[in-house]
Amino acid sequence: MNPKLKYILSCSGKNHYFDIAKILSNKNQLSKIICGYPWFKLKKYNIDKEYVSANGLYRILREPLISQKKFKRIDDYLNNLNSKNIDKITSNHINKIDNADVLIGFAGVSLNSGKLMRKKKKIYVCDSTSAHIQEQNNILAEEYKEFLKEKFSIDQKVIDYKIGEYENANFILTPSTFVKKSFEKFNFSNIKKLELAADTSLFYPINEIKKNKNSFDIIFVGNISVQKGVHYLIEAFKKFKHPNKKLHIVGSQTVDKDFFFDKIKDDRIVVYGHMNQEKLNKIINKCHVNVLPSIQDGFGLVVPQAAAAGCPSIVSENAGASDIVKKNKSGFSVTARNSNTILEKLQLLADDKNLLIEMSQNALQYSDMYSWEDYVTKLINLINNLKHQSN
Repeated sequence: MNPKLKYILSCSGKNHYFDIAKILSNKNQLSKIICGYPWFKLKKYNIDKEYVSANGLYRILREPLISQKKFKRIDDYLNNLNSKNIDKITSNHINKIDNADVLIGFAGVSLNSGKLMRKKKKIYVCDSTSAHIQEQNNILAEEYKEFLKEKFSIDQKVIDYKIGEYENANFILTPSTFVKKSFEKFNFSNIKKLELAADTSLFYPINEIKKNKNSFDIIFVGNISVQKGVHYLIEAFKKFKHPNKKLHIVGSQTVDKDFFFDKIKDDRIVVYGHMNQEKLNKIINKCHVNVLPSIQDGFGLVVPQAAAAGCPSIVSENAGASDIVKKNKSGFSVTARNSNTILEKLQLLADDKNLLIEMSQNALQYSDMYSWEDYVTKLINLINNLKHQSN
């Protein structure tokens, strides 16, 4: 029997990596998880601190700046320092130990550490949960020009850094067809697709919470930004015909907040800000449908989270989680950057109660089939197959 491989995980925040790390730790396959998040927010994952390198300083410094347009350059600078710091710490860890076989590096923080792994004849996986960086730039530049009348461009150094990661990796791990196709567009072929999951201990149906039969409640979860396509959802919501409708927006403000200031001024729109997952699950349980209208979104974890609570989703085709709703008939995939397609599906679900119930049941079945345990098993199989082919 081949010995179990040891994994290093590196990411700029915490992302979904602690869900993965917890399982790898239980399997005795975690070498280290290196992240840009403070330790006090990570204790709940119950991973021995010996295996965690928590580096939350830059995150804490950025917190008051993230939604302030006048401080965007400072925020970008701190974000860049954070990425370089994670890459450096990961490289130092690789140099100190000999038992790490695989680096799963979140795109943007693993150029040098990835090169080091390859130099040591180890495996480096570039995990890109978003579209190819150049595709992101193209989509967002067009949207900002049309709606905000502003020029948008991702720093060329960031673009070059990520492309360096893509080119250096044994393979690029993507969560969806949308992301995979964006890499194929730029002639990459070393791509694997693995859909993300949800933690069903945090997201589940709450029997005590009953959906209001006389109202129609819609939820959006994510940063209130142009990239998330919130403006298309608000436009659709305002045209949507229902005597007792409500839109629940759960997420943090961004530098786009001036653009949304007047749009969200509506008695039927409730803006909550960021909230913990326990509270989020309660709100999802009250809602009839989740909408993710992103103009560019590699996946959208809220879709499997909503599914685990029995809430179907309307998802833009430019969001990777559209794979889920199409495959499991647990919602609708709609044309990106088009409020009318969102409106049409909202009206259909509000008018057809049987369809809404059917899609809710399909959503629950999806969450039963896909878990983080299942994700890690598939990930390990991908790595083992690669290792076997290279021997």
